[in-house]
Amino acid sequence: MAVALPPSLAAAREKLHANGLYFAPLRHHSPACAFALQAMLRELRPAAVLLEGPDGFNDMLPLLLDPRTRPPVALLCQTQAAGDDGQPRTQSAFFPFCDYSPEWVALRTGQEAGAQLAFIDLPWQARADKHQNDQEARSLMAERYLAHSTYLNALARQAGCRDQDELWDHLFESRSRTALLDWRSLFGDVFSYCAMARLDYEPAVLEAEGSLPRERHMAAHIARWRSEVVGPIVVVTGGFHTSALIDLLEQAKPISSMPAAAPSWLIRYSFERLDALNGYGAGMPAPAYYQAVWDALQTPGDAHHLAVAVDQLTQLAQHSRARGLQDRISTAEVQAAVLQAARLAALRGHAGPGRMDLLDAMRSCFVKGAIDDGMQGLLTDVRRQMTGSRLGDVPPSAGSPPLVEDARALARRHGLRLDDGEQRLARLDLYRKERHRLRSHYFHLMQYLDAGLARWQGGPDFLTGSRLELLFEEWSYAWTPLVEARLIELSGDGATLLEVALARLLREEQALAAEGRARSAGSAAALLVRACVIGLHERLPGLLDLLSRHLDEDGDFASVVACGHALVTLWRAREPLGVRAHPGVLQLMRRVWPAALFLLPALADVDEHAESAQVGQLLALREFGRAARSALGEEEAGLAFEVDDLHRHLDSLARRGDCAPGICGAASALLFLDGAWDERQLSLLLEQRFGAGATPQDAVRFLSGLMAAAPEMLLTQPALRRSFNQLVGSWDEASFIQYLPDLRLAFTGLKPQETGELAEALALLNGAAPEALQAELHYDVSEAEMLAGGRLNAALAACLERDALAGWLNITPEAPHG
Repeated sequence: MAVALPPSLAAAREKLHANGLYFAPLRHHSPACAFALQAMLRELRPAAVLLEGPDGFNDMLPLLLDPRTRPPVALLCQTQAAGDDGQPRTQSAFFPFCDYSPEWVALRTGQEAGAQLAFIDLPWQARADKHQNDQEARSLMAERYLAHSTYLNALARQAGCRDQDELWDHLFESRSRTALLDWRSLFGDVFSYCAMARLDYEPAVLEAEGSLPRERHMAAHIARWRSEVVGPIVVVTGGFHTSALIDLLEQAKPISSMPAAAPSWLIRYSFERLDALNGYGAGMPAPAYYQAVWDALQTPGDAHHLAVAVDQLTQLAQHSRARGLQDRISTAEVQAAVLQAARLAALRGHAGPGRMDLLDAMRSCFVKGAIDDGMQGLLTDVRRQMTGSRLGDVPPSAGSPPLVEDARALARRHGLRLDDGEQRLARLDLYRKERHRLRSHYFHLMQYLDAGLARWQGGPDFLTGSRLELLFEEWSYAWTPLVEARLIELSGDGATLLEVALARLLREEQALAAEGRARSAGSAAALLVRACVIGLHERLPGLLDLLSRHLDEDGDFASVVACGHALVTLWRAREPLGVRAHPGVLQLMRRVWPAALFLLPALADVDEHAESAQVGQLLALREFGRAARSALGEEEAGLAFEVDDLHRHLDSLARRGDCAPGICGAASALLFLDGAWDERQLSLLLEQRFGAGATPQDAVRFLSGLMAAAPEMLLTQPALRRSFNQLVGSWDEASFIQYLPDLRLAFTGLKPQETGELAEALALLNGAAPEALQAELHYDVSEAEMLAGGRLNAALAACLERDALAGWLNITPEAPHG
């Protein structure tokens, strides 16, 4: 790769391999760099190999070098840092290795050569970013500088490459095995590639974001090793840093004292995370593909590119046949794709088909018609095959916090696979299979801890009390390195998942007290349901006792009603939630009804802003009574949920002249629906609320409450319809425009067909001819436009009144002469 370097960079390139110091500039997770580095180390047999990576990782070298460590693996480091809000946050970062990572090759081949090995970068805690989202773990191998380089983007365009990954493959990965063995040439070209990209960045920027401090630290380490070691030293770092390290060596200063290393662990990693977490920004995409390239490079000869292409195409064809796809890939199509890939490689000057040559051949030979015409599945299969699902392994001596071991043991007990990171679907029969219920508890527990293992897809939702009629629950799950990272972060709260969940549950109880909701029966009931869902049944007696105390002390009507619904859910789902042996649930449920009725009269005094929410709670109370009687059966429910008690309280609310209008409207509707009131009683109340002396504002609030409880009443009750029509007819235009939005909101409970029927009935009340209502006119007019038109109409009427032209408002067209 011929590049005209500026004089300073040309001079630095001359020092790449000089005076016993050998720099290996590389791209992370590059098979080409890894293979060249392997050749370099076997030829030089250096005294020391120094690697980019936090120097705190040196304690992890025995584990990395253990024969039982099988990539992909990663070093996970975590530290506490203050976030923007000043609160401590756990920040995590991965340093991943796979078979073809140059750093992994440096460790294993360096060990074979008898070299001393060391990491030389700044400790992780000195590099932590307080602005990093604590929900996301990042890679310590980020290559964002290369991805954003103006020089490399221009070079990609000049070379006809679609992106920088294709450019890298074109320049480096596509070389023959013989060319890669010429490590001096390859690393010289990588140096030029990265050094030119570095020219896009000002020193002030690199200082502020941390590159220069890291490079000064690494240069100081290199200088120390250079003074202490006799023999060749190989320095393995990202190519972006190499030119700076060469320049800094002349003025390298001793390393000042650094804090103790942040905790780190050797954990299993996966191809899926290697691609998704790092991907284009920190290494190579398509890990399984490049693993195949690496494996092929270990065999002598220059046909490794073609061998990988044939194998990839054959695998894809076999997969399409195994799945029984309609457009199965035939042997002839595979042969055509191999030929196409080889020709593309030759056209582009490659030693053999590379990744993009192979992908282009697949699109050309396998895709029939438009991509979105049934072929998207093929492209998904291609990506899945090239990404892979391999999961590494670590020796038992690596150890893990007890919490991670507990989670693994439970996962194995519940039949979950831990040997790869592939996404799977679990369908659980909650009511008939005990082992499925236990697996559900485990999934809910891991979800409650935000461990990232499982995602609920469907089934009964016990936390909200919805869809309880469903018998099956579905989850998608995958054991990934991020699961273990999250569990390590939680390890400070306990040694088992249940201990950590209990600690979180107790914190939630304390938070209720801190927020002034220490007596909230609804919140306590929600905690009780949560404990049952996640399998924390040991906590149930204490939570039942807590709920009992809160129920006696809670003065919040909404909270008590919410408590009742939660208890009904527990009782209905007592089999899958494991509360059959706790009679306290039924006892508490019986106590909710009188407690809620005791608080019901207070709804009469709610203000206008809280009225709509309290109407909803009134309806929720009625629904709770009905749900409780249904769940228990009329005989078992006994007198505990007597509906007559509710009717007496509703009757009292509806007859109070000072009752909040919305509450009054809802109460009267419920009484009429339940048969506790007849039409005469309802008509008397309507006359009071809509008749003479009723204010438009209170009438609309009453109607809103009534419609919220029974939206069909305007359709089924002529007396209500007449009263409503008379009320609206008595308003002037300004009042109509003012209350029109509230009326529209009140009618939202009606279906479109019911709205049409109501409009027709009101039109007939106002003298419209039936035949005039047959035409179906549809106007696409928004509420804002309608209100604006109403205001314009009122303004026009005012102008006509002012100019003594009010008579024009009542002009009717003359009948045509016959």
